[in-house]
Amino acid sequence: MLVGVRGEIDLFSAPGFRDYVCTRISPEGQFILDMSQVDFIGTAGLSVLDTVHTTNVRDGRTWAMICGRPVYRLLRAAGQESSYPCFASVDSALGAWHGRTA
Repeated sequence: MLVGVRGEIDLFSAPGFRDYVCTRISPEGQFILDMSQVDFIGTAGLSVLDTVHTTNVRDGRTWAMICGRPVYRLLRAAGQESSYPCFASVDSALGAWHGRTA
């Protein structure tokens, strides 16, 4: 399942972001959250990413996040850039899942 998000994620939009993403996580298979078109993400968005990560790990689901600059910048500022399966593109995530470098 590929879910794309774009725009700004702040204190006011984070609950909608959480609902949008969490209702699209399939109980089976792999999950890719494409955040490459996100222009801004605040700390409220980081809480949502933690929920998404926890849900996928708990359910044993392989997942990846496509991180644009704003998302990566937030993760780096929070010291969590290695806590999430971040990739530069969908192709690189799929390549990693299938043992290829992209």
